[in-house]
Amino acid sequence: MATIKDVARVAGVGVGTASRALSGNGSVSAETKVKVEEAAKSLGFVLNQVARNLKKQSTGCVAIIIPTVVHPFFAKMVFYCESELYNYDYRLIVVNSQDDKNKETHMLEMIRQQRVDGIIFITHYDHGDISSDLPIVSVDRHIGAGFPYVTSDNYAMSKKAVEELLRKGAKNIGCVCGATAVESETKYRYLAYTDVMKAHNLPVRLMLKQFKHGQEMQVLREYFKEYPETDGIFTGSDMLASAAYHVAGQIGLRVPEDLQIIGFDGVLDAWESHPRLTTVQQDLPRMAKEAVELLLRRIRRKNVPGRVEVPARLVIGETTK
Repeated sequence: MATIKDVARVAGVGVGTASRALSGNGSVSAETKVKVEEAAKSLGFVLNQVARNLKKQSTGCVAIIIPTVVHPFFAKMVFYCESELYNYDYRLIVVNSQDDKNKETHMLEMIRQQRVDGIIFITHYDHGDISSDLPIVSVDRHIGAGFPYVTSDNYAMSKKAVEELLRKGAKNIGCVCGATAVESETKYRYLAYTDVMKAHNLPVRLMLKQFKHGQEMQVLREYFKEYPETDGIFTGSDMLASAAYHVAGQIGLRVPEDLQIIGFDGVLDAWESHPRLTTVQQDLPRMAKEAVELLLRRIRRKNVPGRVEVPARLVIGETTK
């Protein structure tokens, strides 16, 4: 069986150069890389990644723990994180916690047992006993002191969204957001709404509710029962905005003539059958990139900022006038 030494000999380079050319770690010229790859192919040599990782005391794996893979925000975050990690020769393990705190706690043991090098952790729950020494980062969530996170400019863009509803003539504006048991930057979405309403001396119509993904329609039915006069609504996610559109149709409201809707996330794309949503679009590719870079720095025991904010933008669709 061929070894890395055989590959180096056939390619006419040093063992270290051959190893760097095949692993992608380190700098080699394009010409040398081609020579080494051709030598490896001719000898039937395959780099033993497991052995390399053992030598480096690394698994070569990162886990991402999300509440559910069927929610488009989390699904897209997984997609972009995997794409970014691939550039660093890391594999991604996806853990779908199904909003189960005990399952999340169990999966956190993976990092304590060194079965993964680090975790990108997006949860709805408080896990107050996590050691801050562990290489963990989050998106939006404050999972504990010492854990960095990536977020959007939630307050500023939510304020802009609500003011857009006012500018478009909405008088009775409401807001529906999901509540989490863990401290989250998403709270600034409904806080911005409340501040805008108070600044304009307008009544606050806020529904803040803990619910599981898939229950959005039920939440919006409850909202419109309580606030049937609503003619403009800002929601804390695109899924809630989509539910608002469908419930509006069920109760005889036309969008945007009778009800204007603005969501948050920008994740529904073209597959949604209803008119294109006006929404605050987060820059998910950049958020994923920042999360991965934070995590890799944590894995290497380097200093990182506690908070990274990525700008979002308001995208005008067909659910506002």
